[in-house]
Order: sequence, then C-alpha cells, then structure tokens
Amino acid sequence: MMAGTAADTERPSAREIIARLEDLRPWLREHQAAAEQQHRIPQESIERLDAAGVFALTTPSRYGGADLTTRELHDVFRALGAGCGATAWMVWAAAGGNLWSLAFDEDVVAPVYTSPWVGNRTFALGGTSRRMSGTARRTDGGWLVEGAWPFATGSVHASHGYLAVFYDENDENGESDDAKVGMVLAPKSSLVARDDWDPMGMAATGSQTVATDGELFVPDDHFSTPGQLAARIAELTAQGRGPRRGGMVRSLVAGAGVALGMADHAMDLFLGAAAKRSIPYSPYPRQLLAPVTHLAVGRAHALTRAAGAVAEAAAAELDRFETNGTDPGADDTVQLHTDVAYVWDACSAAVETLFQASGASAILKRQPLQLIARNCRAGSLHAAHNLDTWTENLGRARCGVESAPASTNILERRS
Repeated sequence: MMAGTAADTERPSAREIIARLEDLRPWLREHQAAAEQQHRIPQESIERLDAAGVFALTTPSRYGGADLTTRELHDVFRALGAGCGATAWMVWAAAGGNLWSLAFDEDVVAPVYTSPWVGNRTFALGGTSRRMSGTARRTDGGWLVEGAWPFATGSVHASHGYLAVFYDENDENGESDDAKVGMVLAPKSSLVARDDWDPMGMAATGSQTVATDGELFVPDDHFSTPGQLAARIAELTAQGRGPRRGGMVRSLVAGAGVALGMADHAMDLFLGAAAKRSIPYSPYPRQLLAPVTHLAVGRAHALTRAAGAVAEAAAAELDRFETNGTDPGADDTVQLHTDVAYVWDACSAAVETLFQASGASAILKRQPLQLIARNCRAGSLHAAHNLDTWTENLGRARCGVESAPASTNILERRS
C-alpha cells in the first residue's frame, strides 16, 4: 500500500473504539491518580490506548486515521472521559491540533504519519499573542525560529510540534488582522521540554512549556501561514482526502464529550459510595436513604442530561453541515461555541454537586471524585469553554451589535 492511502477496512470504527475503551476503562480509572502525580499519561496507558485504536483520531484519514462524524467523535471522547478525563483531554487536543499539521505539503507530512510511532503524532501551540508564540526571521533556505510555547498539551508523547510564530516586527502586540503569522512543523527532538506543568487540575495532560534552544532552523517547506493551510485544507476536503467540515468549532463540540464522560464517572463513583457510607449526625444509616442525597443526585443527573442533549444537538447540526456540503456561518459558530461552554459549565456543576454531597472524606487525595472535580473545573476554565465569554458573544450577536473580532485568536481569524 502506498504512503498516504489507506483502505476503509483498516480504519477503526467508532463502535470498535468505544467497545475497546469500555474494556480499558477500569485500567484508566485505576491509573488516573498516578497520571496526575507524574504530570503525564503513563507510557503503558499510551500503549494500551494505541492498541485500542484511539490515536487513529489524531491521524489524517488519508494515512489510515479514523474518519468519524462529529457525533461519533463526541461519543468516543465521552467514553474515554469516563475512564480518565485528563487522558481524554490530551487525545482531544492532539486530534484538534492535527487539523493544521496535516495540511503541509505531502512530502513534509507523509514521514510524520507513516513512520512507526506509538501515541499521538503532533501537538499544536500558539497564535493567541506574541507572548504565547515564537518569532521567525528569514534566512537562506528557510527560517530561524526562536521562542517558548506554554500549554503544550500532547507534547510529551508526540513526535512533532506545530508551532505559531510571528514574523512582522511592526506589530508589537500581534493582535491585528494584518499581523504576519506563520506556522512551523518541527520535530519534537529539536525542542526543549521545560517540564514546568503543575496545575490544580488536568495535571496528567502534561501541558508543559516547550522552547527552542536558541534559534532553530526550519526549512521553507516546513513553514506556512494560516491562509495557505486553510486553502490546502479546503482543497483536500474537496478531493475527499481532508478533514470533515467545521474546523475548530467541530473539534470543540466533539471535545464536549470529555466533560460529559467525567460527569458520568463522577455519578458512578457517587452512587457506588452512597450505598455504603452513612451521614454523621443524621438519622440515616446509609447516605442512599437521605433526601439530601436524592436532591444532589437529581440535580447532577438533570445537569448532565441537559448538557448531553445540548452537545448531541450541536454535533447533529455540524453533521448536517457536512452532509449538505456547507460550513457553519458566523452566527452558527457563535451558537455552537456557546453550546460547548454550557456543556462544560453544567458538567462541572454536576460533578461539584456530587463532590460536595460526598462528605469530608472526599477531600482525600486517594478519593477519585476530588480529582474529577478539579479536572472538570480546570477544563471549563479554558478560554474556549468560558461560559461568560460565550454567552456575552451570543447575546451581542442576537442583539445585532457589532464588535471587533477579538473573541477568537489570530489563527482562527486569519483562516
């Protein structure tokens, strides 16, 4: 079989991946505390996920990767999130970043995706501001790139990094629409990992800072721009060889499954414990008999169910765009962004409700519910998931009030 092609029979289906993840779920739950302590997904977990076909989500379909609908992706991430939320986040982020790296020239991309590798192939970084990106300057045959990129989710296990750089010395803030932004695809072996990731939640994602050691030479064919890559993605999509329609917002809608999976896990844990524990200073010999428990479970279930309905409706809408051969418009995109933010906020509230109803023993590090609560809240604080930001954007759009395009990063604006 030639590089860059793959028979449909070799691509894992969503049903197959989900079944394997359900088998793997006890392992992921057992090792999520160790993953947090190590600030990365344990290598054995990566190997088991790879064997289950999970990293097909992070590989272009023309190189044998899974070609799933938005709903199917959402269901896979929900199944993975029910095992370990941080692991699901890492896989989701790597799959989203892959949207850009796959669009470089075939001679550049093929070696990345056809060489033997266990884990995700790429990770993507930068573009929000100069502070979050590197710089580049022209040299013979390519570019000299320098900088540090924080929040490098997926960098621990990847082979290559897709990094944003600014190369317009006149735009000091890097925020204007005419700022010159480039993207480079570089081997991870050419970068320095700072191992500085120590957050209160999502620690296991390994989202460390990566940096160059001085200036790094990047050949011309490993450098591109958002506009060029977007045009290449459109070309590949028209040929049936590119990603499905929807871009960044499709990734976010699918990733809402991570939050729902964590809420599912939290409910499993709470109900299992409530049948065994009592409530001190109350007349109830078992927590499961107390009305306050019923209120907490009912509230958490309602929040999760509502969030699930919103996520499924958003996924269905994106799949309709795909079927019709159209892309979401500006108003559609704002609504879908807001849907995702609502899902994350509701799931975080559901998990927090169960955590608060679990008694003082729930604060112990050996109790997994506190870890799920921290991970889910951390995920909800991501800028793309901030409910206040997106409800304001939605309200402004509904009111017909125009504003500067400051609510998306420059990579999204330029593409």
